[in-house]
Amino acid sequence: MIRRIGKPERAVRRLLLHAVLAGGSFVFAIPFIWLFSTSCKVPDEMYPPRWIPQVPPGVVESPYIRIRDNEKPVRPSRVSEEDWERLEGPIEVAITERVIGMADKLPEFYGQYLGEPDLAHGIMNRIIRRAPDELFEKNAAVAASWFTERVSPELVAEVFDMVYRRAALSEVVLHGWDVSVEYPTESGEFPWTVVRGDVEIVDRESGLRRRAKELHYSFEEESAFTVQAVLPMEMAPENLKRVVISNHADRSWHEVHCTIEMGGRRSESIQKGFLGSDRWQEWAWQFPSEADTSIQMKNWLRIAEAGPSEFDEDGKVRITLDFRRAMRPKAVANKYLFNYREVLRLVPLTMYLRNSLLLVVLNVAGQIIGSSLVAFSFARLRWPARDFCFYLVLATLMIPPQVTMIPVFLIFKNLGWYNTLKPLWVISFFGSAFYIFLLRQFMRSIPADLEDSAKIDGCGYLGIYWRIIMPLVKPALATIGIFTFLAVWNDFMGPLIYLNDQRLYPLSLGLFALQVFQGGNFGLMMAASVMMTLPIILLFFLAQRQFIQGITLTGMKG
Repeated sequence: MIRRIGKPERAVRRLLLHAVLAGGSFVFAIPFIWLFSTSCKVPDEMYPPRWIPQVPPGVVESPYIRIRDNEKPVRPSRVSEEDWERLEGPIEVAITERVIGMADKLPEFYGQYLGEPDLAHGIMNRIIRRAPDELFEKNAAVAASWFTERVSPELVAEVFDMVYRRAALSEVVLHGWDVSVEYPTESGEFPWTVVRGDVEIVDRESGLRRRAKELHYSFEEESAFTVQAVLPMEMAPENLKRVVISNHADRSWHEVHCTIEMGGRRSESIQKGFLGSDRWQEWAWQFPSEADTSIQMKNWLRIAEAGPSEFDEDGKVRITLDFRRAMRPKAVANKYLFNYREVLRLVPLTMYLRNSLLLVVLNVAGQIIGSSLVAFSFARLRWPARDFCFYLVLATLMIPPQVTMIPVFLIFKNLGWYNTLKPLWVISFFGSAFYIFLLRQFMRSIPADLEDSAKIDGCGYLGIYWRIIMPLVKPALATIGIFTFLAVWNDFMGPLIYLNDQRLYPLSLGLFALQVFQGGNFGLMMAASVMMTLPIILLFFLAQRQFIQGITLTGMKG
C-alpha cells in the first residue's frame, strides 16, 4: 500500500529543503562577505581581523578621546573568563588613578582627559602584552599593583598620542613645475585664521609627536567652519602645479573642500578630502594638467578654475579650507566607500574596463562563431577522416597550456603582434577543443529530419547551420558565452605575457599594477577585487537559467 504524503508533511519538507539551500548559499557567500567587509576598512582595522568594519562615532565636537576597537584590551588566551571578569575592572580603576596622580609630570592640556576610560584601556592593552598568565590568578590588589608599577609618563604620552583624536594642520607645500616651497619656513610661521564657524585654532607646540595647529571645533550650532591662510608666492601663478597640506584627522569622516585664490582667479576642489585616518596624511590638490588624462597613479585630488576672485594681492596665494559636517549615515558612507573612491581616483579604471569589455566581446563572438562552425562540420557533415580529426582535436585537451606557451608567444612576436591586443582575441576565432566537443554533442541530438526538410526546400549547408542549427543550440551557446566571459575577464597570464603598454591593460592586469604601488593597503585591494567580481556575480544571476539548461541538455545522447 502506497502512503499518501499529506500537505503538512510536504510543507515541512519544502521548508527543510529551502533551509538547506539558504544555508548552503550562505556558506558559499562567506568569502565574498569577508571580501566586501574588508573593502570597507582602513589600514589600522586589519588586525586583529573582524567581520564588521568599525563605524564612525558621529563626531560633533573635537578633539576627543577614543580608542580603536581593535586596540582595546583583550583577555589573554590562557586566562579564564572568570579571572578576567574579576580583575579587568580593578586594574582599569588603578591605572586611571595612577595616571591622574602623575598629572604634574605630563603636559598641561592632558589634564582634562586623564580620567577618560579609553586612555586607561590603551595603557592596559600595552602592558597586558607583557603580563604573565599566573598574575591573573592572584587577588585584585596584587594584579592592579603590578600594572600600575609599569605606568610611566613616557607610556602615557605614547598612548595619549594614539587615543587623542584631533583635527590638525601642519606644513603646506607649494609645488611648482620647477620649484617647491614649504611653509612654515625656518624664519617663521604662517597664520591659519578662522573665517566662520564655531572653531578655535590652537598652536600645539609640545606634548605630541608633531607640532601642529589643532582645530577645536563644534557642529552643535553650525554645520560647517572655514579656516584660511595667506602665503607668499615665490613663483608665478601659472607655475603653481599642486598644493599639499599635511594634516591629522580625527576619524570623524567629515568632508573637506579647498579653494585656492591667486592672481585674481579662484579654483575650487572637484574631489573632496576627509577627516578619516587618525594618522598624519596629506591632501594634495592639483591644478588641471595633462597628467589628469595620463595612465600614471593619480595620488592627488583634482581642483579646477571656478571664475574670478576678489583676492588679487601680488605675490601671494590664499588657501581656504571648508570643513563640512557629515551626519552619521553620511559619515558611514564616506568611510565604507572611501576605498572605492580611491581605486577610481588612483588608476585609469575606465581605460582598463574598456579594454576588458573589448576583449570579452571579441572572444565571446570568436568562440561562438569558430567553435560552432567546426562543431557543425563534425556533427552534421560527412567527409573523409572526420572522426580521426575529431579525436585529434580532443587530444589537444591533454596538452598542458604551459607546453605551448613559448612557441605560441614566438609565433605572435614574429607576426608583429607583441604589445597589441590581437594575441588575446584572434585565436578565439579558431575555436576551442572543449567548446567544439560540447557543441558537437548538442548538435548530434537535433533530429536529422529538420536538416532533410531544409535540404528539400533548397537550403544549403550554411543556411542549415544558420537557420536551423544555431537557433536550436542557443542554450549551449549561452554556456560557451558565460564560460568565455569568465575566462577572459579573469585572465591575468595572457595580458602579462603579451602586453607592455599600460594603456592596453585589461582590468585584471591594471589592478595588479595597483597592487604594486599600494600593496600594503589591503582595504584598497579588496575594494578593487569587489569591483572586478561584481560583474561576474551579476552575469551569473542574469544567465543562470541558460547556463543550467546548456549544461543539462548537452549531456543528451545523439
